[in-house]
Amino acid sequence: MNLSPYWIACLEEAWTAYRHGSVPVGAVWVDAVGEIRFRGRNRINEIAAPPPLIANTRLAHAEMNVLVQVQPDQFAEMGTGILYTSLEPCPLCIGAIAMSGLKSLQFGARDRMAGASQLLSSFPYMQEKGIVATGPVPDVQTISLVLMTVRLANNITPRSEAFIQAFAKDDPHAVALGRTWAQTGYLERASQQHWSIHQVIGAISNVL
Repeated sequence: MNLSPYWIACLEEAWTAYRHGSVPVGAVWVDAVGEIRFRGRNRINEIAAPPPLIANTRLAHAEMNVLVQVQPDQFAEMGTGILYTSLEPCPLCIGAIAMSGLKSLQFGARDRMAGASQLLSSFPYMQEKGIVATGPVPDVQTISLVLMTVRLANNITPRSEAFIQAFAKDDPHAVALGRTWAQTGYLERASQQHWSIHQVIGAISNVL
């Protein structure tokens, strides 16, 4: 898999979120000259986070943890960069993106259950924001959905199973691998052994 440094950074944040018991989603904001300025991960199941990051709340999504780092004098600059996120943003994060000044969004994996990128063109206020969303990115989607499937399969509920089945519509092979790794504990052992995201990507590439 040939992934840009921006997608690697997103997936690294997603893997860190997984290892901390949260939903494996990561995001970064890249400025106009290509520098990663802000990084964030889902922290909904973490007890605390260094300010201004948020944790231990259902609002502690990866995109939110990128955007809360933006200072008031930086909002004008947001429109010149790109927000990368490993999973299509939910309604909460799409709303925050619209209010942040961002103009460009790239998401790695589609989320047919909670993804809300279509809201960007659904009514006049959002249309006026002029935000362009692109995605998914096949290789990023594969890695993201393996991580998501393992996480959901290890915490199975009727709702999580519905998410897994929706993910399977876009990448059935990633979902099948995720189910297998959940059953065997493969990714948990990788986490305990402090694997890097590069090792995780390599293991997925060897199978898929």
